[in-house]
Amino acid sequence: MHRIMQTMSKRNPNYLPSSSTFPSEQHPHTPTQTLDPSIWCRLPPSLFDRILHFLPAPAFFRLQLLSRCIRSLLFSPSFLHSHILLCPLRPSLVFFPNSNPSSLYLLDPTSLSWHHLPLGPFLPSHIPVAPAASSAGLLSFVSLTAGPKTLPLINPLSKLIIYLPQTPMPRLSPAIWLSVGPSSLSVVIAGDNLISPFSVKNLSSEMFFADTTPFLHGVSLARCRDYASNSWSEIQPPMRRYLRSPSLVELGEGVGLVAAVEKNRPNVPRSVRVWGLQPCGHSWVEISRMPVDVHVRFYENCGGGESTGAFECAGHAGLIAFVAGTNSEVLLFDTPRREWRWALSCRYPCEGGLKVFAYEPPVATPAIGLLTMAS
Repeated sequence: MHRIMQTMSKRNPNYLPSSSTFPSEQHPHTPTQTLDPSIWCRLPPSLFDRILHFLPAPAFFRLQLLSRCIRSLLFSPSFLHSHILLCPLRPSLVFFPNSNPSSLYLLDPTSLSWHHLPLGPFLPSHIPVAPAASSAGLLSFVSLTAGPKTLPLINPLSKLIIYLPQTPMPRLSPAIWLSVGPSSLSVVIAGDNLISPFSVKNLSSEMFFADTTPFLHGVSLARCRDYASNSWSEIQPPMRRYLRSPSLVELGEGVGLVAAVEKNRPNVPRSVRVWGLQPCGHSWVEISRMPVDVHVRFYENCGGGESTGAFECAGHAGLIAFVAGTNSEVLLFDTPRREWRWALSCRYPCEGGLKVFAYEPPVATPAIGLLTMAS
């Protein structure tokens, strides 16, 4: 351990958490912190090891570049196991340009910084894919061609990729739900099963669990699944009319609904609203409305016109991110503080707009090992 601390001091005495090995853009008012080698070299080995567990992902991966000795420590089984247990959750958001899904832009809401993670070398080249879901550090992609679906799972930080078994049911553009835990992995894929080109209600679902269980079939037109009772049920929207671009988002430990409300009558003003699902699971309560000045700018980003255009949103740990149309501006809503604010502009290429997902940047995702054992 003392050798590792000496390496940090000798190889890079002015090591910065924002070095160019992990490209980033920081807010101009965010302080830059330097790791002082005179302090680090005097730390007890046990304390040094514990501090490493709390480094943010960008600093963690820059640290491994200093020497092979440090890399061996960081990726040793014992260190990764402790890292999973001790590392605090760092909710983030990831964005994919619609014109180039092989590029990933990570937004750290705490430091207001952007990071670029190219995924081109790790995505399959023989089939076109698009990002579909995320959970606990894993990103799910789905093939764009009609037919049985191939779903690659990728950890963009450790560059690990593994494929789920091909779905037995052919589909066109399904919705994907992904839930990953330290020792579990579940996937639900739902959508048109392409059985009949004349019916508009060919909706079915399939479930996959990483315990060697194959895809399970289920047919339902409902919108909510309770895994405790293994049943589907319907949840009525907060408004039966005027809603556009509705999306379900995570609100801390609850579920939220975001939608644009169109102005067709004087008593229904145009706005974008956030609702929270009540504990009973069958009713909604309004949490916030987009302020008028913010909505004017957001409305222009959506394309204007007679109605608010389509937009994307994702929620994580009480923070909701909005992206509109082909515009690259990101609007953030802090649920606990009821605060709306614009994020620092992303200077990476964003042609065609962005697609957003909630993300947690862990170094290790042991759930991938479950798929390896199952295969």
